[in-house]
Amino acid sequence: MLETVGQSLILLSFIIAVLYGGGWYPDYGQTITAVIKGSAVGLLAIFVLLSTQSLNHFLLFLALSASVAGDVLLALPIESSFIKGLGAFLVAQLIFIVLYLTNRMPFADMSAIRVKIAGLLWAAAGITIFFLYPHLGDLMVPVFVYTTALLGMVTTALFSKFPVKLVGLGAILFVISDSVLGARQFLTMPDFTGYIVWGTYYMAELLMTLGVMLAVERHTHFGGYRFD
Repeated sequence: MLETVGQSLILLSFIIAVLYGGGWYPDYGQTITAVIKGSAVGLLAIFVLLSTQSLNHFLLFLALSASVAGDVLLALPIESSFIKGLGAFLVAQLIFIVLYLTNRMPFADMSAIRVKIAGLLWAAAGITIFFLYPHLGDLMVPVFVYTTALLGMVTTALFSKFPVKLVGLGAILFVISDSVLGARQFLTMPDFTGYIVWGTYYMAELLMTLGVMLAVERHTHFGGYRFD
């Protein structure tokens, strides 16, 4: 029964994410929009909570919950919504870092390709910040702090024992999503980039959730599926 409920929550989360991303829902105001937006990752958080079997799962639940808070804060028509949402996502990244550091792989197992990918991401972030710097204004310090935490998250994810095809890819998608979001916030970007922000962000959360929940330590593996 628990397996069925969990799979149903994941499916419903994906459906809501698609509906929100496509704008295929009734427009009853920004508050309802924020609730719909938060529900996508919120259902993943509920799935993790119901399926929790270890400290890793609980840390994942906390990280997803902080992400939901960030989603809602960014969508609500409140003062300083961007900086408040950024703060919530900063908390999420710090929790993800703790999760991945707790499950770091042995130094000898760190392949050269993972090191190169991490290095490329840091370099790309540096170039992005270089172009955004003149436009950041008073948000310069918060953006720098968040960017550092985000890069720390993706680096620790790449060097964790979790399946790199899920957790590693998910972390990279998170960086792509936030990079495009930052460009939209401070530069003039085409409207279609909003789809990129949401699509890569949701897939990041979904892949990282599956990567942690379907790792070796989970005994049932949700119907026998293995991703490790």
